Parts: sequence; structure tokens; C-alpha cells
Amino acid sequence: MLEVKTENLGDITVILPEGRIDPLTVDEFEKSIEESIKNGRVKIILDCSRLDYISSAGLGVLIGHIEEIREKGGDLVICCTSSRVYQIFDLLGFTKIYRFFPDRPSALKSFVHGEN
Repeated sequence: MLEVKTENLGDITVILPEGRIDPLTVDEFEKSIEESIKNGRVKIILDCSRLDYISSAGLGVLIGHIEEIREKGGDLVICCTSSRVYQIFDLLGFTKIYRFFPDRPSALKSFVHGEN
């Protein structure tokens, strides 16, 4: 089960998935990212505070869109991961591709100060 909420804070979009991102739920997750990009909102925070699990399907969505996001002058940063979810990202090398922050204010600050 997955519920994805989206919140716009100025020119930054926060995507907040709740539950599990797996092959059965990945389409809903991908739709939220695609919608943001389609609307020109390419400064994206993936808030994982309510994410229980992300499968390779979910990771594929992130890899599939990061180039387009960065080409359009944006970035996708990740915050609030549990140690279990962070280990999945780390094991597959995502910690070298994406910036991770301990909390949402730190992630927001990274965009405000032009660190993207």
C-alpha cells in the first residue's frame, strides 16, 4: 500500500510517499515525479519520513528522471530516511548520486542557498 502526497513550498516540491514503493505501487510514485517535472517544478525533495521500503522498481524511477531534472536546472534531494531505507540507497550506490539530508529543513536550505 502506498499513498503519495505532494506539497509545494515556493518553487520547491516535496514528495512524501507513505508506505511501500514496490512493483505494485511504483506507478503512483512515478506519476508524482512526472507531474512535478511536467509543471516545471524541478526542485524536488523526496521526504522519506513515512517510507517503509523502496524496491529496485522505485530506485529505477529515481534514476530514470534525475538526468531530465538536472538538465532543467533542478535537483532531487532525499531527506528523513530511516536507517533501513537509507541502507537500501547506500547499498546500491545512490548515496553517491543524490544528496541526503537528515531532515526537511536541511533539504529546503540546500535549495535556498543555491547548493544544487
